[in-house]
Amino acid sequence: MILIGRFGSPFVRRVAITLRLYGIPHEHQALSASGDDRPKLQAINPVARVPALITDEGETLIDSVTILDYLDRLVGPEKALTPSDGAARTKVMALIGLAIGGIEKSIAAYYEMGKRPEEMWHRPWLDTLLEQSKDGFEALDRAAATPWLAGDRMTQADISTVAFWDFAVRVRPSDAPAMDCPNLVAIADRANALPAFAETKP
Repeated sequence: MILIGRFGSPFVRRVAITLRLYGIPHEHQALSASGDDRPKLQAINPVARVPALITDEGETLIDSVTILDYLDRLVGPEKALTPSDGAARTKVMALIGLAIGGIEKSIAAYYEMGKRPEEMWHRPWLDTLLEQSKDGFEALDRAAATPWLAGDRMTQADISTVAFWDFAVRVRPSDAPAMDCPNLVAIADRANALPAFAETKP
């Protein structure tokens, strides 16, 4: 099994953490969607995006949602970090939905600032993105249980949230509205002390 993509991508990182927690042997190819890596990545994935996972059967899966679903089915419902059905699954998926909302706005702001010269930034749009990311993560913080997001057991909600939160904090400009998320900070600190998280932190 081969995971394609750099851990700087929070979507690659959440897959990498999951692979480690599941104890699934795999190789890692740290390819990027830009620069000299692009042709190599495009040969694996026609749309040249990460993450991609080449399974032991030689099939290439793209998009972290698809990959995580595959990994959950591979390890089975007893070990899977996303509940397979019922209210527990709905709760975990709802938490992941909030986390995705926060990270998508963070990434959009990151690209607005990182890919365009400052004189071309559309400041009202950028401010909206930063506010939306703040609102998303703060809503997630309010929804958090303890010691993990969904309660006593770590789930995919925690893995995804920590990968997304770490990225959002790292790229957030210093003049952006501060995110007041003490529960997420505590969960990230707890998770990042574990090898699967520490080994994948960019």
